Amino acid sequence: MEIFERINSLIKENNLTKREFAKRLRDLEPRLNSTGEIPSEKTIYKYLNGSISIKIELIPYIAEVLQITEQELFTNDERSRKRFFQNILKTSTPEEIEIIKNKFNLKYSESIIIKEPTSTYNKKEKLEEELISLLQYAPKPLLNNFINKLKEIKEFNETI
Repeated sequence: MEIFERINSLIKENNLTKREFAKRLRDLEPRLNSTGEIPSEKTIYKYLNGSISIKIELIPYIAEVLQITEQELFTNDERSRKRFFQNILKTSTPEEIEIIKNKFNLKYSESIIIKEPTSTYNKKEKLEEELISLLQYAPKPLLNNFINKLKEIKEFNETI
């Protein structure tokens, strides 16, 4: 998918018309490096129909109008999103990691409150007991894979 096609699909997802998009983009007053001018509405339409290439300096403004990250303009498949998220985690500052932790804890707390306010902990204990009782029947390769996966999850949680 070309970038202009991705932008057009995001415009539709946001229930915007191309005219509304062009107006919002122009309201941000992005300046083209080549001319120092704000692109005209006609020029923006040409970007959107793919007849001229979108200037790199417009990307942050386009993302702002669409209320997404710049990265989301270029990738939307699961593999790319996973790579992007892994990179974010690797390069995050302690403050950013704290924000992520708080967001995950809040979502987890909300799901507990909404779904099962009293019985969640009892179910977890029962799951653990059942798992422990069945481990004796698991073949060694399965146990090794299970342990490795749990270590990966633990490592991931410690980085957040």
